Amino acid sequence: MTQFKWTLLGIVIGIIFLWFSLRGIDIHSMLERLKAVRLLPAIMAFVAGTLFMLVKAWRWSVILGPVARVELPLLYSAVYIGTAANLIIPHSGEVLRAALVGRRSRVASSAVLASVGVERIFDFMAVAALFGVLLIINPQLPEYVAAAGFIAIFMVVAGLVAIVSLLIPSKFRRHSRLLVISLLPEKLWVMIRSHLKRSFVGFSALGSPSIVINAFLLSILQWSCVVGAIWLCVISVGHAATLSMAITVWVLMVIGLTLPSSPAQLGTTQLAFTLGLSLALNETEVPFAASVVYTCCVNIPYMVMGAVYWLRSGGINVRPKKLH
Repeated sequence: MTQFKWTLLGIVIGIIFLWFSLRGIDIHSMLERLKAVRLLPAIMAFVAGTLFMLVKAWRWSVILGPVARVELPLLYSAVYIGTAANLIIPHSGEVLRAALVGRRSRVASSAVLASVGVERIFDFMAVAALFGVLLIINPQLPEYVAAAGFIAIFMVVAGLVAIVSLLIPSKFRRHSRLLVISLLPEKLWVMIRSHLKRSFVGFSALGSPSIVINAFLLSILQWSCVVGAIWLCVISVGHAATLSMAITVWVLMVIGLTLPSSPAQLGTTQLAFTLGLSLALNETEVPFAASVVYTCCVNIPYMVMGAVYWLRSGGINVRPKKLH
């Protein structure tokens, strides 16, 4: 029921965003641009999206390094499955891919899920870094873009504070733990404590400077692939694009996706393109057409490939590999 309400809310938000994106657009002119899409940039956008998934799986293997050595093909398929799930039911893919990898690799799912939380910290660190680049390239940013960038910086700080507060002992947390112990049955508390201990292992990557540096660089690389895909989608509809334009669209897209979104991120993607390109382009048809190309070349292939990997894996209920 909770997932249904979350999905329904995402659909409503997507429809509202889509309505804002379509205001004042000449539909006929936009469709003509889509008919004349340049094939090579569109194909390259698809390739950039595929590279994003590969680098994402590579980064995950780096973050999981202190926990366990997990085969890259397993992480690659799990990333596709999780992304496809997110594109159908927002924010559901993280738990799904953590459970899938945990079941297949004999690693505690709670530890794997914690590593996904670490991924989010690096994601927003990449947003903050590329937002800094955007400020250097174009200091006169509209207020909504600046607000999105500062939200990303706030999320980085909040995430790091939350993790540090969990790892460093404190009197408040000790008293809270004693209170919980007094209220819960012993067996339930033992089970919760066991899960928490296993999940803390997933944060181990943050204790290694080399892993932090590598994960951060891979985060920049993976999100650069998405920025490149956005840039190529604008070119594919016959308009010149700049790095500043592509980063602006991407920052808005990432922050927008923290909200519930509709399937295939319809509406959220279109509004990000429309707002992000509005200052540089007078034609509203170009941003919307570019957003449609992005949906067709990036989001929909993610959903298709995720479904393929899901069917090939047999889902979460597949037995884990035997240890020799």
